[in-house]
Amino acid sequence: MKNICEVKGLSFGYSSGKEILSDISIDFKKGEVVGILGKNGCGKTTLLNLITGFLDNYEGSITIKDKNIKSYSNIERAQTLSYIQQNKITIPDYYKVEDFVIEGRRPFRLFGLYTREDYELLDNVMSTCNLTTYRNRLLKEMSGGEVQRCIFARAIMKQSDFFIFDEPCSAMDIKYQKEFFNIAHNIKNSSDATVLLSIHDINLAVNHCDRLIILKGGQKVYDGFAEKVTPEILSDAFDIRVSNECRNLQYFYY
Repeated sequence: MKNICEVKGLSFGYSSGKEILSDISIDFKKGEVVGILGKNGCGKTTLLNLITGFLDNYEGSITIKDKNIKSYSNIERAQTLSYIQQNKITIPDYYKVEDFVIEGRRPFRLFGLYTREDYELLDNVMSTCNLTTYRNRLLKEMSGGEVQRCIFARAIMKQSDFFIFDEPCSAMDIKYQKEFFNIAHNIKNSSDATVLLSIHDINLAVNHCDRLIILKGGQKVYDGFAEKVTPEILSDAFDIRVSNECRNLQYFYY
């Protein structure tokens, strides 16, 4: 299997006569961090919802691991994909970090009867995501960036090789943004996984993604290495002048 996901000739609209995405074709390979970039309304979240099977009535085809997404049952989809939607997770006030994270194994365990192997995996994942000292903390007491780390940890608990995130860095400060991408690349390297994410921040995308897909008006205008994208492509996609030259006297590196 060369590609973990293939999108062919994908077109979609929420209402007749208004296309959100038009004739999109993309192959996602194993072992890459891919950022979907573009301004608001360009179709980033819609594309993710189509790939994960949450939307249908589209033209074209979407296959994951050589199987059409429409052929997946709900449980098969939950076991195959780790999809974190933007602001879609409701967390009860009484949940501790470890209770929340281990639920990543729920699609594989009837009635939440977790095994010793699940708890051993939990220890490893908590360590990977720098959450060991937080495991008995209530999630309601944690910052937005810390909760996002917990969400990533729960996604890793599935041991999937296809992670999909919708704007994962939107609630994070600089420290947690860098930490998120460090974990993403560790997962990519250790399990040959694909990490696909929508993102607004141009600098984050260019510096931390292996590959960028840029959308404008529902069409793909760039698909290639992140370091090869040009200011002209970004300027056109975002309808604003983008430059790689610093015009301010004061700037900071991190």
